[in-house]
Amino acid sequence: MRKRRGVYNKWAKTVVLNQKASIRSHVPHTLLFSENSLKRMLQLYQMVYVKPNSGSHGVGVMRVEHKNGTYSYQLGARKRRNLTWPQLFHSLKNKIQGTTYLVQRGIHLSRFKNRIYDLRIEVQLNENRNWQITGMLARVAQPGMAVTNGALGADVYTYNSVIAAHGGAELAKKLHAELHSLCVDCAHLLKAKYPFLTELGFDIALDHRMHPWILEVNTTPEAIPFEKLPTKTMYNRIMQLRRLNARRPY
Repeated sequence: MRKRRGVYNKWAKTVVLNQKASIRSHVPHTLLFSENSLKRMLQLYQMVYVKPNSGSHGVGVMRVEHKNGTYSYQLGARKRRNLTWPQLFHSLKNKIQGTTYLVQRGIHLSRFKNRIYDLRIEVQLNENRNWQITGMLARVAQPGMAVTNGALGADVYTYNSVIAAHGGAELAKKLHAELHSLCVDCAHLLKAKYPFLTELGFDIALDHRMHPWILEVNTTPEAIPFEKLPTKTMYNRIMQLRRLNARRPY
């Protein structure tokens, strides 16, 4: 059985997604990290995320803010406040230690039970080699946390239970159709660049207008979050197609 191949350079994937205008409007403004890019992004958006170009599980992701003339940032549960610009940049530079990082526009996430959340959407090549959504769920961050990764304690809820809390079944259905179109479009674009891809895990943020933003596209996503749902239907389907795609040529 063939081992899954992935693309772990987040900047490279962002460049591919930005090639199509209809997708670009769902990709947060992202730059390679530098002192100038961080300053520019904070001037534009006041809140940004600084994250490793090739990291996973939310490790090393920092939320940085500029408010009332001072700077602050959060890494995990730890927060540093009331920093000057030199203090902020020196501290971030020490955390980064010469590795490649990105600066991404911060999206003020929608909330469920007064906690921020995002969506994980699994897209796979099915038996007919068509891209198909095989899993959707919501990851709800622990209180006070700035990221929603399961490795950092996020709770898993069904997509319908979270979205319906904002606007009932009608909103859940409408948004599902929009997300399906967006994720399948992205899958076609990425596979054209990387023909070996057979499975993608989209991390999708929803802002207060319920506009979807693609925070990240994982090319070797874990199925573990879906195993935590009350029913295993999505998990079983994901594993079924994963085994199928591992056996057949690209």
